[in-house]
Amino acid sequence: MPIELVWGTGSGRTELGAFDAALSGANVHNYNLVELSSIVPEGATVERVGALEPGRWTTGDLLAVVLASNTSSTEGERIAAGLGWELADEGGIFVENDGPTADACERTLEANLADARRIRDWRWTGERETKVVDHVVDADAGAAVVAAVFHPISDGRSDDDR
Repeated sequence: MPIELVWGTGSGRTELGAFDAALSGANVHNYNLVELSSIVPEGATVERVGALEPGRWTTGDLLAVVLASNTSSTEGERIAAGLGWELADEGGIFVENDGPTADACERTLEANLADARRIRDWRWTGERETKVVDHVVDADAGAAVVAAVFHPISDGRSDDDR
């Protein structure tokens, strides 16, 4: 199963408006996001895509995600959000974080990945990877998001009914 990594930043009149704009940058703004904890299923891969392909799913579908976000309403403030991940034969882990800068967010992601790896007796197969986005608040509010999109959650309809 491919897990698609998407990200975006946005501005708005409120922090919620900026968050919605950042979700729009990742093209996940028209779905109902269901946040997951941080376990990657066995055999999954992570693909950096930036934004979801338009029209792939139906507006309002439930979309399973691991989500990192950061918002602020302080003009000129720098904000960052990011995900880190590492894969193993048994599956893998995601960690999410936010911070005042991309560097601070990156350092915390690395520490969290090391801690998560230490408590799992898995056969790690890849390198630790991260994706961090940052944003300087240039309006009333700003936001940064990074999401690992697993897939839509079934709503009981067949593909023919969509």
